[in-house]
Amino acid sequence: MNIRKCSNPMNIKGIEEWMTQFFVDPFTSLLDEETFRVDLFETSEEFIIEAELGDKIKKENISVTVNKEVIKISVLALQQNDIVTRNIILPIKIEDKKITAIFNNGILEINISKNLTSNHKNKSINIYD
Repeated sequence: MNIRKCSNPMNIKGIEEWMTQFFVDPFTSLLDEETFRVDLFETSEEFIIEAELGDKIKKENISVTVNKEVIKISVLALQQNDIVTRNIILPIKIEDKKITAIFNNGILEINISKNLTSNHKNKSINIYD
């Protein structure tokens, strides 16, 4: 759980703490607490999505699907016996792009090539160790 510090905005240290709390990750902290944290990075060659799923999750309980420009990560959370889902919308259509997924040490890393294409449209992505 992410607990934010109460800071006094009347002193300079309090203002710095407040600004840091606001600008570091202002809008995703609640969503991260309810589901799982997702980070998106972009390089000149690819998009990289990292999802922090945790060490207790097994690869068999993870599903990654693609529909146009949306990549959907679904995880069966055994504690709640519920499926937790995050949708990531990318600025380009990715169905025909080369997509790889690796799950290691509780982190799911998905690489989406900007330039390389796949021979078939990706609907479901295989996840490797």
